[in-house]
Amino acid sequence: MSDENLDNAPQGEEQPQAGEEPQQAPAGPEEAIVTLESLAAERDDLLARLQRVSADFVNYQKRMERERMEIRGFIVADVLSAMFDVMDDLELAVSHARENHPADDPLLTGTEMVYRKALGVFERFGVTPIDAAGRAFDPSVHEAVVSQPTDEAPPMTVLAEIRKGYRLRDRVIRPSRVVVAAALPDEDNGPREQPGEEGNDHADV
Repeated sequence: MSDENLDNAPQGEEQPQAGEEPQQAPAGPEEAIVTLESLAAERDDLLARLQRVSADFVNYQKRMERERMEIRGFIVADVLSAMFDVMDDLELAVSHARENHPADDPLLTGTEMVYRKALGVFERFGVTPIDAAGRAFDPSVHEAVVSQPTDEAPPMTVLAEIRKGYRLRDRVIRPSRVVVAAALPDEDNGPREQPGEEGNDHADV
């Protein structure tokens, strides 16, 4: 550049040095709005991701709690199932004592007390007896071992319980073995005499 051109350059303005990039002008209002919208979109995306992660964690906690309760239920069922034979023996002992001893007999009262305590332990863990006698037969909770024809109850009614069943909350861990009512045989379906048979014995005498 000639000395004349240098002299004509406006005073107070710095000339860009070699290798330096020219400074950008401040962003205008439209560019600022675009930047804010971009930042808001990034914020919303991060918030959505955080909400998904939080929901996944809550679902994970619920699933783990369900699995823990299921495992606990299986363990309780296995342990208490081993006690069912003991409960059956206690029931027989109570029934025998009631038939052969007065109500105030110490043997009867003691046996009943032990039986009630055992039932209390079962109930504390969510194990309850299944209702059977007098109920309609339900294959999901009852196991029919005898079918007894009778007119004293509708067919498929449980007449008696042979072995008590139990459920753990809403899950059957031992079905009740029961006697089920059946319809009486239809006597009208028996053999009938054919017309004229009664007089055939006297024919051709």
